Amino acid sequence: MAINRYNATLRNLEYRLRKFKDSLPMLLEGIIRDKESVIVSAIADDQLFRRGINGKGIKIMSYAPYTPTTIRIKKRKGQPTTRVTLRDTGDFHKSMFVVFDSEGFYITATDKKTPSLVEKYGGEIFRLTDKNLTRIVRSHVRKELVKRIKRIMKK
Repeated sequence: MAINRYNATLRNLEYRLRKFKDSLPMLLEGIIRDKESVIVSAIADDQLFRRGINGKGIKIMSYAPYTPTTIRIKKRKGQPTTRVTLRDTGDFHKSMFVVFDSEGFYITATDKKTPSLVEKYGGEIFRLTDKNLTRIVRSHVRKELVKRIKRIMKK
């Protein structure tokens, strides 16, 4: 009798795990959507504005420095000139958002300057650095995933 009860528990656990596996992509997409502001901020505020780097960790100033005219304009506005921030009016940074496709997700922007910025600075300006991706996964995605898994397993 104890064996049947044990088997029923294993079958139940197997069913719940299969249910979890099937819903994992939707769970992750939901978490990423909920954490969109954190992801965008990691790129716009930390990588671009504060550090002036692209998603590969390369200083943008090293391959596409500001022109002397841009430096003069930025100094007049009181903006940083020691690094390329891609933030003049702030419209580009504010227009960043997460897009999902069959491969996962990526970040893009709707600002009218986006195509010219990508052409000049490369698509890596929208990429999370390995450090920021790891931080987001550990601090945000993992914790939320555990909460949601627990909810599913209770059902």
